[in-house]
Amino acid sequence: MGNKINASGFRVGVIKNWLSTWFSGKKEDYTKNLHEDLKVRDFISDAFKAAEIQDIEINRSPSAIEVVVHVGRPGMAIGREGKLIEKTKKDLQKVVAAKAVDLQIKGVQQPQFSARIIAQQIADGIERRRSVKSLVKRAIESAQRSGVQGIKIWVAGRLTGGEHANMYKKQTGRVPLQTLRADIDYAYVRAKSMNAGILSVKVWIYKGEIY
Repeated sequence: MGNKINASGFRVGVIKNWLSTWFSGKKEDYTKNLHEDLKVRDFISDAFKAAEIQDIEINRSPSAIEVVVHVGRPGMAIGREGKLIEKTKKDLQKVVAAKAVDLQIKGVQQPQFSARIIAQQIADGIERRRSVKSLVKRAIESAQRSGVQGIKIWVAGRLTGGEHANMYKKQTGRVPLQTLRADIDYAYVRAKSMNAGILSVKVWIYKGEIY
């Protein structure tokens, strides 16, 4: 069961909190807010792709929406003299019409502890036609130096460019997926390769237990 469900979603309400926080009293409002959240996440992911996004938090009130973006490279998200974040905020206002938008950028203290950032780095390397094995090896060595207790990486697809798909798996340390008190960071990212189609990158990072 541990490999078949999202490890982060499995722990929501136990040791992890929701990334979207708001209340909806009507079914129509819930549907509207949900689809609006998806549009906001897609827009922010495209706008700050080079900034290595870890999480996107969305907090709603009746008249405003607050978007907090956690990134590994804050300078790439803010831009020179803050021009990029200001432009993104104005464009985001068009996505969430009739609501005030508060866009915040927060830097990640330890990017090596972020499964999303590591998965995105591997996916970017694959798109630049680098070796999958070398990318995974480098990511694991970097995570080990930063002090993670366990890391597991799966890359699936046409890794060699042939007709048949296969999977490359690498794990170091413990990754107890079915232990709810285990702080597991999970990410799934797609890499669009020129000669092998779409490859999937999955990363699990075990940071310890939360009591």
